[in-house]
Amino acid sequence: MSLSIDKALNPLVYDAVVVLFVLAVVALFVVGLFLRLYLTPRADDRRRQDFFTSACNVNLTPETTVGYYNNELTKPIDRIAAQLFENSFFSKNIALSMVKFERAKVAVYAILWLVAVLNRSTDLGWIAAAAQAVFSEQILSKWFRLEWLRMRFERTFDDMYRLFQNRGSAQKFLAMTLDSLGMYETSKANAAVTLSSKIFQERNAGLSIEWEAIKQRLKF
Repeated sequence: MSLSIDKALNPLVYDAVVVLFVLAVVALFVVGLFLRLYLTPRADDRRRQDFFTSACNVNLTPETTVGYYNNELTKPIDRIAAQLFENSFFSKNIALSMVKFERAKVAVYAILWLVAVLNRSTDLGWIAAAAQAVFSEQILSKWFRLEWLRMRFERTFDDMYRLFQNRGSAQKFLAMTLDSLGMYETSKANAAVTLSSKIFQERNAGLSIEWEAIKQRLKF
C-alpha cells in the first residue's frame, strides 16, 4: 500500500500508512508467538493425553474425545499401534487434501511474481514486495513443509500397515510401534503445520468407512 503513495506529495498519509504497517507486523508477530507457544502446545498436550488415556485405559485428562479409536484390542501397546495407524491414515488424507490447495496457491503467486519480474515497467518496490509474499513462511515455506509432512504421514501409515500384516515378535512390534510414534509426533512438531479441522469434518464420514475396511482386512 505504501509503495503506491508518493511521500513528497502526501507525507502525512505516507507516514500514517507506514505506522499502520509497522503496527500490523508487530501484531502478527505477537499473535504468531501466542499461537505457537501457547495455543498449539496446549492443544497438542490435550491430544497426547487423550491418546494415552484411550490406549492405556487411564484418566490423564477429564476431557476425552468421543468416536475415536474404536478398536477391540486390549493390550496397551496394541492399542497404541492401532491408534497410531488410525491417526496416520486420517492425517495423510487430510494433508493430501490441504496440499492440493497449497499447490494451486503457490502456482498463482509464482505466476504473478514472474509476470511482474518480466514486465520491465513494473516498479522494483512492487517486485520486492511480491517476492517477500511468495517466499514468506505462509506461502512457499508452508507448501514445502506440508508436502514434507504429508510424505512422513504416508511413511508412518505404510510402516504400520506392514507391521499389522506381519507382527513378528513382541519386542519387534513394540520397538517398531514406538519408533513410528516418535517419527509421527516429531514430524508434526518440525513441520509446524496444523491440519485443517474443516477438511476433517468434510471427509470424516468417507474416511471412516475406508478405515473400517482396512481394520476388517487386517482383522483387528
